[in-house]
Amino acid sequence: MSDLFHAGQSKRTGGSITVTMKNGTKLAKRLEKLKDGGETAIKYTISDFASRAPGWVTKGIRQHYGVDTAAIKDAGPKTKRGGTSKNVSGIVVGGISLKYEGKTLTPTHFNMNYSQPHPKGLQIKRVIVPGQKIAEKAKNKNAEYGMVRTPVPYQVKATIIKGHRATMKGGTYIAPSNSKNAGAPNIPFQRTPGHKFPVEAIHTLSVPQMIGNEEHPSKASETINNMISEKLEKRFNNHIKRTMK
Repeated sequence: MSDLFHAGQSKRTGGSITVTMKNGTKLAKRLEKLKDGGETAIKYTISDFASRAPGWVTKGIRQHYGVDTAAIKDAGPKTKRGGTSKNVSGIVVGGISLKYEGKTLTPTHFNMNYSQPHPKGLQIKRVIVPGQKIAEKAKNKNAEYGMVRTPVPYQVKATIIKGHRATMKGGTYIAPSNSKNAGAPNIPFQRTPGHKFPVEAIHTLSVPQMIGNEEHPSKASETINNMISEKLEKRFNNHIKRTMK
């Protein structure tokens, strides 16, 4: 099984995106001249960040990972009706952050699919098994091998990294995530090697892990930071111009 997958309980993870705006020193000098206008520009830019940054983060993640947008949105900052996100903090020039939290996801969020076994669970074509003979079916009673149909491997695949289909370990099977709920979604499971039990669900990356940070950068880290920094600077400059009118 690929290193992207692990069997066991989902793990709670968290993280935040902290973006430092480009040309911060120059912007700080402009803010000093604006006084109250500078505070207004900061306020509006933080509001923009709260409303627009989640969409920029989603776009950046999906450039590198095959995760669905619903999972990203679910891990993102929560907003209250009539107010901005409580998880947005900091000031524009020094840096501004957005908090993401979420458990490691099942591969169902990554365009997962699986091949159905043959109706009888056997390969259509017979294969030679050396050293084995099936006397009652073999034309030659002294045959040193038999022609048998072996079980078909059950393949489960998902696109964790964009452009790469990863195959889960042989023996993976699909079952409802909650056996007591008939309408529960189907997810992949693995048995403990050599045993029937315990049966453990397979998980992969979480949204915070896909976003990454300075200590543990991800494939999407640079894309997300560059995208937000550039777009946020434009919004900030627009608000400064408005306050100078």
